[in-house]
Amino acid sequence: MTKFAVMKVTRIGQILNRLMAEKKIRVAELARQINLPQPTIHRIATGACEHPHSSSLVPIANFFSISVEQLKGHELIPWLDRASRIPFLTWEQALHWPSNKNKIQGELIFTDANVGKNGYALKINDAAMDPVFPKNTLLIADPDKLPKDRSYVIAILSGINIPIFRQLLIDAKDHYLKALSPDLEQYRMAPLNKNDKILSVVVQAKRDCED
Repeated sequence: MTKFAVMKVTRIGQILNRLMAEKKIRVAELARQINLPQPTIHRIATGACEHPHSSSLVPIANFFSISVEQLKGHELIPWLDRASRIPFLTWEQALHWPSNKNKIQGELIFTDANVGKNGYALKINDAAMDPVFPKNTLLIADPDKLPKDRSYVIAILSGINIPIFRQLLIDAKDHYLKALSPDLEQYRMAPLNKNDKILSVVVQAKRDCED
């Protein structure tokens, strides 16, 4: 079974990304405001720098009016910690979720999406949903949410071991899965057969913008 590599975002990186999203500020602007090199902040946000120096953390913490301990995740940030924490799964793990819930211990992702107790996160590993959902977009999915016409869903097809991400189209009793990529024009629409299954509904998608 194929394994897909994903970048592990550090705890500091998760918090910094949430802070920037909450304040609607991008890496380039934050770097300008606190007089730090843009690559330094980018490395912290993406997890490339796992143990940032205090000389980088102090101005970031000061800008967001929090302590360094809060930025590191050692203390709560009351106005920010209203978000949910959900598990970050591999596509293989998503196939059996949530029946395998108690067996999985790993990274948690923060989300402010309206997601149920079995919600989880995935990262897109192919270009089937380009350009709307590029590769490496983070998906927040809810297996307890009922799919509707034009919902974006995680599905499993008969004979395939890895779930896929598609748009669901409903026409009377007929259900179809649609890929958005123009490169898959001849395969864009596929009927959902009785042995296929919708696993989850995608309720949010996130991706980093290039600065």
